[in-house]
Amino acid sequence: MATISYRLKGKSDNVSIYIRLSIDRDNIFERKTGYTINSKDWSKKKKEPIQRDEGLKNLKTKLDTLKTGILKKYNSDFSNNIEINAEWLQQIIDKLQGKKEKTDLDRLTNYFDYYINNLPNKVKPNGKKGVSNRTIQKYNTLKLKIEAFEKYTKKKYYIKDVGKKFSLDFIDYLRNKEQLSDNYTGRLITFLKTVCRDAKVNGIETHFQLDLIKGYSVEAEKIFLNFDELKQIENTVYKREALENARDWLILGCYIGQRVSDFLILSKNNISIKNGIEMIELTQQKTGKRIAIPLHPKVKDILNKRNGEFPRKISKAKFNEHIKDVAKLAGLTEQTKGALTTIKEINGKRTQRKEHGVYPKWQLVTSHICRRSFATNFYGDIPTALLISITGHSTEKQFLEYIGKTETDQAQQLAEYWTKEIMKAKKEPQLHIIKKAK
Repeated sequence: MATISYRLKGKSDNVSIYIRLSIDRDNIFERKTGYTINSKDWSKKKKEPIQRDEGLKNLKTKLDTLKTGILKKYNSDFSNNIEINAEWLQQIIDKLQGKKEKTDLDRLTNYFDYYINNLPNKVKPNGKKGVSNRTIQKYNTLKLKIEAFEKYTKKKYYIKDVGKKFSLDFIDYLRNKEQLSDNYTGRLITFLKTVCRDAKVNGIETHFQLDLIKGYSVEAEKIFLNFDELKQIENTVYKREALENARDWLILGCYIGQRVSDFLILSKNNISIKNGIEMIELTQQKTGKRIAIPLHPKVKDILNKRNGEFPRKISKAKFNEHIKDVAKLAGLTEQTKGALTTIKEINGKRTQRKEHGVYPKWQLVTSHICRRSFATNFYGDIPTALLISITGHSTEKQFLEYIGKTETDQAQQLAEYWTKEIMKAKKEPQLHIIKKAK
């Protein structure tokens, strides 16, 4: 009677699982199953994966299914006098696993080309077709990182290779060789998984651990300008017109809550009046969302001193350069945790990287501070749903993470609201029936 068992050859963290078909002493055949496992996750006694997580349970199920299929086919072919040998075993393994000849799209970098080329035809959940150039760029960047990783490891990778080991090795490469930040590395892993899941939908073989790969983020410092700091900046006299112009854009940005790419291009044409309310209307470049923002008094002040016009146009690079000087002259010198962008030489190339540390706050002021200042300063005073409608965040969770708020902060806000309601109720006059009318 034929028996089947599994075994490993080696003790590495990515060792192949072999299947052993034993008919009798003279007929024992062994072939790779196509599956791999960390040897620490293998039970030598039971000759199967240790059931410590969903990925290993899933692998055991696949091995059990493979074993059952081979035994069933063996009984059928043996009865029909079909020769059973090592080649027969390999053919049955391939057939049961639905293996096909490798195509160009099985290669990881080739599938990235296919995925990127089809992004303009992608239909979003909101029904809109296509993606932003920024989205296309981020996948192109990831593809270049994978090509560099292949050159570093001297290997060619396929979609089916993207499992936990690949993920850990790639993360190590990005962090230590490319010297990327934890947060950026975590985002790249999320994008990698997105591409591999798309390949799976299109019938390409993926690693059984794909769903165990997770992108990640590390809590970063949330740099913003509070109302007192904005007042300092507003009240500072700047002798250079360029700094005064940048100061006004900075104040304006902190009161309309948009990305720099959206607010630096505003003009008088973006202002409209509806139902007696003066507002700024724009379409966000990144999300395609149409936004309407009532003019805050601070925004009105900036426009009024220019006869209704926005400050003079300025490039993003110049804006970032000038607002550091604006903040420095305003006295924002408090030592603050944050990250500065510096130029480093990595793998023979001059590259921008962030250096985390403690710096005078003015050095940490960049164009992104505008949107975060708006969201942080008005959180708790303006309903969160309204803030989200202006900042353009997709979910409340995403918004709260953006400003560094937790469930405890929300509970505190609710407690304060209840306290206000109780105090309000105590102040309201109470009506009591003294005597019923006859």
